[in-house]
Parts: sequence; C-alpha cells; structure tokens
Amino acid sequence: MNMLKPLAVLALFIISSHLYAQEYIFTYSKLYSHMKQNAKEGHDDVKVGFFFLNAQNKTLCPIEKAWMEKEEHYEELKTSSVNEVIVPLDNNLRSANPLVFVHTPKAMRCDFSMVVMTKKSFSGKITYQQVKRLLPQMQSILEQLGGMFASWFTPDVEGVTLEFPKSVEGVIKFSDGKTKPLINGKVQITADEIGIDGWILLPHETSRILPYIPKAG
Repeated sequence: MNMLKPLAVLALFIISSHLYAQEYIFTYSKLYSHMKQNAKEGHDDVKVGFFFLNAQNKTLCPIEKAWMEKEEHYEELKTSSVNEVIVPLDNNLRSANPLVFVHTPKAMRCDFSMVVMTKKSFSGKITYQQVKRLLPQMQSILEQLGGMFASWFTPDVEGVTLEFPKSVEGVIKFSDGKTKPLINGKVQITADEIGIDGWILLPHETSRILPYIPKAG
C-alpha cells in the first residue's frame, strides 16, 4: 500500500493495490472540518455530501464498502441509494480521529467528490419558492467551505442542477408551457426561469440536487 501526499483540501488519501477494489483512506478530522457545516444554523435544507466520481465518464462510482477504524475499534458506514458515503458528525469521533476507508471497484478509477446538495429529493410539481429557498443556503455553505474571503470571489448560486437516475429520459415542464430536456440525466434551471408565480413538473424523482452557478461556467 503506497501512501500518497494530500490531495486538495483532504489530508490523507491512499490508493491500495487490493486485489478486488480500489481503497481510499481519509482522516476523520479532515472530513469533519467540512461536514460541520451541516450542523450550522440556517442550513436546514442543504448539506455537504461525499461521493466518488468515475474519472472517465464523471458518473457516480458504486461504493462496495465503507468503514471507520482505529486500533481495535471498527464501525461500518452506510451508503445511500445514490452512493453517497454517510459519515456521522460527532465531536468524540473528531477527537479520536479514526481512519475512514472506502472501497470502489478495482476496474474503475474514481476521484473523491465533495458537493453541496439538498437533504431531500424533489418529485412531481416544484414551485419557485421551493427552489428559491435553497439558493441562499447553498451560497452560504459554499462560501464557508471556501474560507474567510470566499464571499468576495464565490459566484452567485442562481438555480439548481437536478440529477436523475441514468435510465430517466424526458423533459422538465414549466408552468408557462416551456420545456427543457434532460441531458445525460441532468438539467440546470435558474429560479428566474421558473418565475415568481411559476412551477416546474419533473418526469421522475431526483437523485441529487446541486447548486447551479452559471457564472462558474
């Protein structure tokens, strides 16, 4: 097992030559430093989530196994239906600082992905007010993750990126009669496109809802 230097903002990142899986290892304390945003006041609908992205096609990598370990202590971690690694937020764990292990398929090179996302999915008819409520919360977490001066440089969150299961096709229908197609299971919508008295109709329940920042490219 070769220990690599830190990648991005995460301290410990190891890729194993394990026979059946790629193995990634993080220190809990570094994950905690980002997860703590989830407990702050005003972040009722959004959170920081941990995923792994296929380096080739940018789809979400399946998680084969995830757990925490320190000396004789071991705790398996849950993963969601969309392959989010669910790491508990706990001050005692921060003090103990166990290692967090994640296994992804060996045939797949996956990159760690930390995102701001909603805590709940959308389905059916979604109003302007439901979308608009999310935007300042997403903006706040993005700026806090970016550090002291991030508010000066973080572009505005103007809408949401709706992600659906890969098999879902179709369009987003707007209350004014317009439509917008899903492309590779995704669509980006600004609050202004919906309109203050408007709504959108979804073809399927979302798998993830992420910020949409047009000025970020």
